[in-house]
Amino acid sequence: MSFLRTLLHKSRGALAFMILLGLFNSVLNAGLLIFINNTILDKDLPFLPEYEWQVFVGIVLSSLLVARFFQTYMIKLTNNILYSFEMGILKKLRFASFEDFESLGSEKAYTAINDTKVLANVPEVILNALNSLIIMGCCFGYLFWISPVGGGLVVAAMMVLLVVYLVRNYAIEKQLNEARDLQNTYYKYFSDMLRGFKELKMSLVRNNNIFDNFLIKNRQRTRDIQISTSTKYMDNELTGSYSWYIILGITMFVLPSFFNLNAEKTTAFLVTILYMIGPVAILVTLIPTYTAVKISAQRLNLFEHLLDSIDTSVDIDPSTTIEKFESIRFEDVSYEYSSADRKQTFYLEPLNLEINKGELIFVVGGNGSGKSTFAKLLTGLYRPYTGNILFNGEKISNDEHYVYSNQMAAIFTDNYLFTENYDDFDLSPNNPEFAELTEFMNLTGILNYNEEENKIDNYLSKGQQKRLALIYALMEKKDLLVLDEWAAEQDPRFREYFYKTVVQELQKRGKTVVAITHDDEYYSCASRIIKFNFGKIVMDSANLARSVSNVVQQH
Repeated sequence: MSFLRTLLHKSRGALAFMILLGLFNSVLNAGLLIFINNTILDKDLPFLPEYEWQVFVGIVLSSLLVARFFQTYMIKLTNNILYSFEMGILKKLRFASFEDFESLGSEKAYTAINDTKVLANVPEVILNALNSLIIMGCCFGYLFWISPVGGGLVVAAMMVLLVVYLVRNYAIEKQLNEARDLQNTYYKYFSDMLRGFKELKMSLVRNNNIFDNFLIKNRQRTRDIQISTSTKYMDNELTGSYSWYIILGITMFVLPSFFNLNAEKTTAFLVTILYMIGPVAILVTLIPTYTAVKISAQRLNLFEHLLDSIDTSVDIDPSTTIEKFESIRFEDVSYEYSSADRKQTFYLEPLNLEINKGELIFVVGGNGSGKSTFAKLLTGLYRPYTGNILFNGEKISNDEHYVYSNQMAAIFTDNYLFTENYDDFDLSPNNPEFAELTEFMNLTGILNYNEEENKIDNYLSKGQQKRLALIYALMEKKDLLVLDEWAAEQDPRFREYFYKTVVQELQKRGKTVVAITHDDEYYSCASRIIKFNFGKIVMDSANLARSVSNVVQQH
């Protein structure tokens, strides 16, 4: 449900308050006009002439109280809806599959969250617009009451100026939409710069290109659009401001000369028009805010539509469990990467294999051979294009993938260390398990503990970060551990220690380890090797061992 639709759905009470506020403001502004004109013309009120100031004070105070109550109500209503809307986005993102998240792109999520902040201006827009429209309605009504012909002429002149303003604003809105698209791509380029900063420092061509051809061009175009739109808004405001002189000129010179408006009515017209200048100025200054809110609402609706197009119906229940890991079997499991035009870019041929508890498996092969895709299928991040995955002999359905993934711990090549302890681990030095794992990973005396917040600073080398990530993975106490190029950032000494000591010890502790690796000098450390090439398995040492065993038995 879109924000604006939600606002209308939940603001039926607000409509009643708007009507009440409108009535009070109508009485207030009509009364003020009468008060001002009668004072200028030295006339008494046509009603209650002996209680003029009491009536005036009563109208003002009543309108103030109703306006404050309505504004407070709208602020609470809008912010509660914004909270619900933002939580809805976060919940859908949380339940989205990894594949859907990859196709969605993180930059769109950042922009959507920023758009929700823009919608916080809705109460200001509604209240100020309502007050200004009521004042203008009262003024127009008063003008028509004084002189229908004169009032019609003034309204016609103002309508012409309004049309000119709206046409110009439409062009501005198109530019603001372009600026929003530029903001999406800017987040992407900026993320590239931050995440790949060391790579940028290693290449002058790369460094110059990202700044000159992407970031700077993006910011220059955004700057040009902002200058253009701001200038057009300024022109609109100047046009609106100076158009009052045209209206005043019509009132002072045209109406008396051609429509026989006497001095008393001319004075009333002038006072009323001057009274309208403030509300109209407010409406004019609200148009940029309204345009920004409109664009944000449209973008949020589009983003919500993208989220609605992906499957977020799975309700995650942390208490849901399945049997402890004994085996995983792939039955004709394949996967396909497709480009935006639906052209196939990579195809992982149907896999048939079984992983059993206690195995130490090395997955090998060249870059682009299918190793990482296999790891994402194994961990449940990707859903099979065809075929089935069986856990302990039971087929894993789409609704069970999150439970399936929860049975294993994984460290991928681009592993991310969170800034907070979201797993609620006991990371104090006094925790024997953590102390033992820290020593096991050769990190004793290296980690910086934040005992007050129960977390560890991540300011470590890449290799040390991977070791810390492995400590966290082991503290999850999962039976299956998937490591994607884990040793790539380790120094030669620790790399040897990892293959000859760490994974061997993990296997002794009953862990099943699936490690993707290029370190062919340590292949002998594995109990099984699975080799990929061009999207298919070209060797499985377990199958090879079984084939040799069958040949021996036959003879």
